[in-house]
Amino acid sequence: MLNSINLDDKSYEDILTEAISQIPLYSEEWTNFNHSDPGITMLQNFSAFALLQQNTINQITDPVRRSLLRLIGFEAAPLRPAHVFAACEGGEAIALPAQWKGRVGDLCFETEQPVSMEPWSVGAVYMKLPGEELRDITFLLGRRIPADTAVFGTHPEAGAALYVGLTGTPRPGATAAFWLQAAGDPNRNPFRAEAPVQFASLRWQAYTASGWKTIPAQDETAAFLQSGAVRLTFPAEPLAVCGELPHPACAIRCVVDAASYDRAPRVQSFTGNLLELVQKETRAACFTFPGGEEAVVRSAMASYGNEFLCCREEAGGPYYAYRLWTGGATSGRFYTKEEEGGTVRFRFDRERFGFGPAAGEDAILCSFWDDDATYRRSLGTVYGFEGQEIDVDLMENILPESFAMLAEIAGRDGSLTYRLVRPGGTDPDELCYRVLPAEGKVRILCPGLGACRLYLASCAVTAGREGNIRSQNTFEPLLPGSLPENVRLWNPSAGRGGQAQETLEEVRLRFAAAMRRPTTAVTEQDYEEIVKAVPGLCIRQVKAVRDEAENSVSIAVQPFSEEPYPALSPVYEEQILHWLEHRRLVSVRLRLLQPQYVPVDVKATIFIRNTHSDAREEIEAVLNSSLDFTASGRGFGETLSYHRLVRALEQLPCVESVFELFLIPQAKGDMMYSGHDIKLGDHSLCRPGRFSLELSTRAVRH
Repeated sequence: MLNSINLDDKSYEDILTEAISQIPLYSEEWTNFNHSDPGITMLQNFSAFALLQQNTINQITDPVRRSLLRLIGFEAAPLRPAHVFAACEGGEAIALPAQWKGRVGDLCFETEQPVSMEPWSVGAVYMKLPGEELRDITFLLGRRIPADTAVFGTHPEAGAALYVGLTGTPRPGATAAFWLQAAGDPNRNPFRAEAPVQFASLRWQAYTASGWKTIPAQDETAAFLQSGAVRLTFPAEPLAVCGELPHPACAIRCVVDAASYDRAPRVQSFTGNLLELVQKETRAACFTFPGGEEAVVRSAMASYGNEFLCCREEAGGPYYAYRLWTGGATSGRFYTKEEEGGTVRFRFDRERFGFGPAAGEDAILCSFWDDDATYRRSLGTVYGFEGQEIDVDLMENILPESFAMLAEIAGRDGSLTYRLVRPGGTDPDELCYRVLPAEGKVRILCPGLGACRLYLASCAVTAGREGNIRSQNTFEPLLPGSLPENVRLWNPSAGRGGQAQETLEEVRLRFAAAMRRPTTAVTEQDYEEIVKAVPGLCIRQVKAVRDEAENSVSIAVQPFSEEPYPALSPVYEEQILHWLEHRRLVSVRLRLLQPQYVPVDVKATIFIRNTHSDAREEIEAVLNSSLDFTASGRGFGETLSYHRLVRALEQLPCVESVFELFLIPQAKGDMMYSGHDIKLGDHSLCRPGRFSLELSTRAVRH
């Protein structure tokens, strides 16, 4: 596909000339090659047809390209909405229906399910290190300006804890979401679910009348090393006031049971009792209910008053439309409606009206839409051929998983029945289609139901990656009165997860980049690139050396660390070997080596100028920067150049000349001299040793 063969490289004249030249091979009697000969006329027609064929075959259409990429595992990334957590201010309990909408600028965010929020939040935050008292770090609450805090100390160890005081009492058994904003580390590889790494074991507890009780926790923060949500389920026993806090209150805490962090986690903010909003705008929504006398809908879409109800009157049968009973008629397909506090109840009475839903799942279907969709609900007619495209009028960036249509089918007796049709079906007897999100269209793949009219049943649109908004925004209710006046919703965390529909060209570029990225280690460079990308680790540099005789590869790894000359921890060793296990050749043996730091002593006599009183400090600074391969970014096994070091010293304004200079490595076994230079071993790095400097001036020397 990247280097396709050109099948359209012959002109009409070339094809015709080649055909005429082969006539004598098949017939000696055909000697008239003039245009008037009927056979030549036929060859001319066939040549023209062959030209059209080769032109068509030579074309690689977008669907073909997508199918070829899909065969090798490169599916276009779908359109996805952003998710964001919102905190509630106002001190009141609130109950929001599904599809409640709040706006940030032109973007709409909404709830996916009905939610209830109790009037409590995080009121205070404390850190406690082993052997120390509680330290107040409440300044972390919802900060606009980041303030990095090592909540478990700069060297975390078992027994460290984070205490959280609450402003109220959560309901027993309830689940609450908290958001932890970590400072992050630009040198750390992203964490990946398929390769979890555990730097610490954390335990969440809630304080009850029985003392501290361990509670279930879903932690997305990788032990506080990345920003994420923490979902806690409170115990069935009610929380009690904790007297351990400076200001007694209901409390939870996170205790470190074991820690082997490579870098201490640092937190910028911590907030709690959050609800999750999705960046999408539902234009139509449908709900199904089992058969019975009533269907209860708790959705903001029902408040528009635009509704369509239909019921199955026999199990597995089609849907029939029902109308709102307004009085008068005593029989027919009717329902009654009651509204109370954002909840809508639809009631059916078979005994009274003669019709009603049958027993079974999905027997009742309710569809709602907003005012803008009123005149766009009718989508058009399916005419019965494959590839037909139908516009979803004025709607772009449609979420396929939210989309559904009602197919209206006319019976021979003139009755109308309905079927709910979702995208992705493959049954040839049903209507099969797929949604083209960016174009706002529906493409019919199989018109199994025959000619029918389509109506919008469910649809939501999103802005994709534009929904990844920054933090500290206020959500303005779309419908007046849908939120108490003194209640404010704002987001302590930025939006995340929103992405646009990946184009074919973007998939092709991703495929080309993946082909250049090693997935199986063969060469030494492959091993180095794979180890550098181990999820969750901070890798500064890697050196791989292959031993052909032993068929082994030795790999030295230097991590990023707050320590000047770090070694590989057991966590790093386990994670690297696990990551390499499925990416190495089976016959190759691996050896993971600690970085060897070789101290190099310096003994020198240097002439300095009289005008510089701080010459020793300047000279030692140059020696430290030149001999410290870690700080200078130099790699394993490089050569320490004697002449380059002398030149760096003589370029100092305070130095007149270097009279003599000796480099003395303290590790004799992992280095070799090359003239005055020192060639380090493949798994060694230079670091400064002891300096013995004799500084003098020319006048004193003579």
